[in-house]
Amino acid sequence: TLFRSPTPDQKVFKLLAQTYAKAHSLMTDASSTRCGGNFASKGGIINGAEWYSFSGGMADFTYLHTNCFELTIEVGCEKFPPEDELYSAWQENKEPLLLLMEMIHRGIKGVVKDEYGNPIKRARISVNGIRHDILTAEDRKS
Repeated sequence: TLFRSPTPDQKVFKLLAQTYAKAHSLMTDASSTRCGGNFASKGGIINGAEWYSFSGGMADFTYLHTNCFELTIEVGCEKFPPEDELYSAWQENKEPLLLLMEMIHRGIKGVVKDEYGNPIKRARISVNGIRHDILTAEDRKS
């Protein structure tokens, strides 16, 4: 039985994952099976809960209690690849990683201020259609 665990920000998570996978030649290659599965029919991505599910992990915590969205990117099938495979693994993943890092510039950014221009700590920010509010940081860094 497949278990899906979508979040209110599912569209954002999917966009981030697709950005990485589409830039990675092997992740979207329909002719290959990788790591015991063929993910090409899913565009090279999968909701992690469909693969292995557990609650209370770091990704759950940071999503629910901070302003951080975490993705798990399986860049290879071996936890400790041989040294002679590291350079090719880097070459396969370099551009996808850079594109993913560029995604930081999407979305809403700024500082929530009061009428005097002072930053407001722990201001609640809501987006219509997404049931996951975020709060501005205590230290004004997020």
